[in-house]
Amino acid sequence: MDNELSAKDKIQLAIQTYNKFSKIYADYTSSKIMQFQLNNFISLLPEKGKILDAGSGSGRDSNYLKEEGLDVIPVDFSDGMIEEAKKLNVDTIKGNLLEMSSDDEFVGIWCMATLADIPKSEAPKLIKNFSKALKKDGILYIAVKKGDSEQIIEKERYDNSPRFYAFYQKKELNDLLISNGFVIIESTESNDEENDWIEVFAKKA
Repeated sequence: MDNELSAKDKIQLAIQTYNKFSKIYADYTSSKIMQFQLNNFISLLPEKGKILDAGSGSGRDSNYLKEEGLDVIPVDFSDGMIEEAKKLNVDTIKGNLLEMSSDDEFVGIWCMATLADIPKSEAPKLIKNFSKALKKDGILYIAVKKGDSEQIIEKERYDNSPRFYAFYQKKELNDLLISNGFVIIESTESNDEENDWIEVFAKKA
């Protein structure tokens, strides 16, 4: 099925799932705050300035960064998730990250799991946009689900609605970042009770 879908259709599948199950998703992830990674991200920032939360979802991470005194710009494409974020007093901009056109605007970009929603054919464009949007020496944190290729997956938690996922191996993600203007600071693998993750801290060269 995934081979029959266009890149736009794959992204639309993700949006539909987030819109329909936004409360379930927000409730499920609310307690999974990534305090160590967030604090590491903050410590690596080269200066004070704006932070982009790229695919900010229910606002969990934006809220944390905001409480730490950072100037956070949350962006997401799901109306349902934007509504959930309002419950945390996080005002999210609705936008398509593939169409962003910021130049040297941010000192940091936080991108938790968003790359999983983007077809691999579009991933270089997204990473290029991130590089363009960051100031020199700006920091990118990016986390992706570990695995191979792209898949349409149905999860019982989301009423078995078909959902597109892109998976990566560590070298694959590192190469994608390096070829689009980033230097890898740290690249690690981790897991929770459900997923294996690849997490990278990188700096704009």
